[in-house]
Amino acid sequence: MGDVPPLQGVLSGVKVLDFSEYIAGPLAGQLLADLGADVTKVEPPHGDFWRHTAPVAPFESRGFMGVNKGKRSISLDLKHPGAKEVLHRLVRNADVVIANYRPGVAARIGVDYEALNAINPRIIYCENTAFGAKGPYADRAGFDLVSQAMTGIMSFEGAGGLPHPIITTSPTDLAAGFFMAYGVAAALYQRERTGVGQRIETSLFASGLAIQYRPIFSIENIDRGPREELLASFARAREEGRRAEDVIKDHPSRHDALRRANPYYKVYETRDSYIALACLNNRLRRAAAAVLGVDDPRVEGDEFNVETLGADETLVLSELIKAIFTNKTTDEWVAEFDAAGVPCGAVRMTAELFDDPQVVEGDLIVELEHALLGPVKMANSPLRMSAGETGSRMASPVLGQHTREVLAEAGYTPGEITALESSRVVRSWQRPD
Repeated sequence: MGDVPPLQGVLSGVKVLDFSEYIAGPLAGQLLADLGADVTKVEPPHGDFWRHTAPVAPFESRGFMGVNKGKRSISLDLKHPGAKEVLHRLVRNADVVIANYRPGVAARIGVDYEALNAINPRIIYCENTAFGAKGPYADRAGFDLVSQAMTGIMSFEGAGGLPHPIITTSPTDLAAGFFMAYGVAAALYQRERTGVGQRIETSLFASGLAIQYRPIFSIENIDRGPREELLASFARAREEGRRAEDVIKDHPSRHDALRRANPYYKVYETRDSYIALACLNNRLRRAAAAVLGVDDPRVEGDEFNVETLGADETLVLSELIKAIFTNKTTDEWVAEFDAAGVPCGAVRMTAELFDDPQVVEGDLIVELEHALLGPVKMANSPLRMSAGETGSRMASPVLGQHTREVLAEAGYTPGEITALESSRVVRSWQRPD
């Protein structure tokens, strides 16, 4: 595994073959690598397509590098007849397979669960798709933005229900990746008891639903009527050619009302920058109000009752708090809120975090050596475990960087490896002189 010693983590000895591309599947593989698993990325001759999005060098992009650290790479042309034996050798010695092919593709190239399970009954096969293996959407293509739209994340996130995508990160991609790693860990535990592997499925769509603990929750005796009324209003609006915004204005949600009326869970401009204030109970809201020097009857008792003040009074108080924040610097406000035990924080630029003392002390950003691009810095694993190392020290691999190494471990001789290269079954990367 090169010059970097293997991580002695709780998954040391677990061998993972990662056939996935883009974000969700690769992230799952990276999470397993961060716990010590030996993860080999199996890539086609052109590599993971994510390598080619906004590349910083041939076959290298920031997006790819950000979800593939800790892995080795073998470039294997699964469409070549000679690849079958290579694939089977790799699978015989593997514990886990990660894949994200559209329905039907894996079977066509011989990497579906049924085919691999026949080779190795202990294999744990974890796959992610856009919408799942069954259902009316199963054959549709999709990425995170589509999942945000179709799972309601956009409409809930937007002010007044208007679509507002989260674009600084990929929530359904990341959620699916975490669920995949979570599922693999659970399946490994069960395999220790039963001796057999299994198939694990998830999707961007399912993951997008699963992370919405509040929007995708209905107390039917309370919420069903308003929900059906809203849907009926949408249906009438479509028949009449009216826009969705018109309907949404007529059906304000309680969440939107709370969001607009609650000044204790917001970002404010200060004299020199911005601060986030985050109070989720009235005890903290009372403490914040005391620091700000405002009188707010809504924070008395245990329940934050927005109806205690009228609309005009609410607006006046919100504008007053907004103005008060501009009287001091962010650091001054942080000091005062900290002293009162009120959760708050300065709004940071990502550029500031590389030297942030909390980040440095916690080893939360790690510097790795990339074979082609040299030193790279990225977020480290957030986990710390008393009985195992966490956080791989290997940068993402160059396409085919470890082809020869992986084939040798599978029992191929140097001559056989050269023959595979010559017939273009595999591709090996050569370090530039």
